[in-house]
Amino acid sequence: MQEYTSCHWIQHGISFENDHIEMCCLCCHKGGGRLYVKENYSGKGLNWEDIFELKEKFIEENKKGIINPKCEGCFNLVNRNWEGEQKYINYLHFNHWTHCNSDCIYCYTSWDKERYQKQKHYKVLPIIEELLRQNLFKPNGEVTFAGGEPAILNEFDELVKSLIKNGADRITVHSSGIKFSKAIEKGIKEKVLSVCLSADSGTPAAYKSIKRTDKFNVFWENAKKYAKVQKKYDNKIYVQTKYILIPGINTNKQEIDNWLDMNIKCGIQTVVADIENDFCKDLRNKGEEKPRYLIDLCEYINKRTQELGLNLVEYNNFKYLKLNGENL
Repeated sequence: MQEYTSCHWIQHGISFENDHIEMCCLCCHKGGGRLYVKENYSGKGLNWEDIFELKEKFIEENKKGIINPKCEGCFNLVNRNWEGEQKYINYLHFNHWTHCNSDCIYCYTSWDKERYQKQKHYKVLPIIEELLRQNLFKPNGEVTFAGGEPAILNEFDELVKSLIKNGADRITVHSSGIKFSKAIEKGIKEKVLSVCLSADSGTPAAYKSIKRTDKFNVFWENAKKYAKVQKKYDNKIYVQTKYILIPGINTNKQEIDNWLDMNIKCGIQTVVADIENDFCKDLRNKGEEKPRYLIDLCEYINKRTQELGLNLVEYNNFKYLKLNGENL
């Protein structure tokens, strides 16, 4: 049996973007990602055999020790025995939807919000139903929703229902938290879905500045409602709030402390930290290291969450910083 370096996304994953399909959505590493499956995609039916043939092409290169330049430095690459695995998909990422009920200053849709809010989107439900019909979905991986706001996606409830019906039990929804979703609540109750709510702040002023909407209280009320559903579970990871460090906007200890306090008040025990992607991308393109104050803040978040007994989940840029030799 042959060991080689590959990742679960190349082997078994697919990411639906608003105008194309990729192997995965990661772009925080040195190679920058964007390993395309289909360019200029608008929702036409997929030939899954073609998808697996393309995957096999990348896999054969990996077996020869040829790592695609776009994957260079990715923390998902693992050297192990990948042989004997059948053709199936068990990592799904839905990122094809751009409509949202907030207007975060760091989101790419904020560059032309009006266009993205009006943009027509292809339907992904028929594509997934065909995947399920052909028994090509293996429910032991991960399903993630991002985009825009998944809770206002017309297909969202039905997608979640179909995936759960077919055995999916590791679904993560990235949500603004502004609209309360019964589908999310039901998934939490059934312990098959977790929701990551985008907070990025601990005060109404910072929230309004970042989100460009005055929904701070609505956000935390919904967070509290979701948290109540998971209250009886020992493993309290089903409701999380996320804090993206945005240099010059929310990169101060007081705002971070206020955010952590809000989580505790709402009964949330798992928090997520990341660093604004375009800031990190610009540094990478310039060949510059992340500033010391940002590394110190990451270290502070590590320390404070431990002191408060909170679970910390490290997202892409935060995790990449830690894995590349910084002493957090």
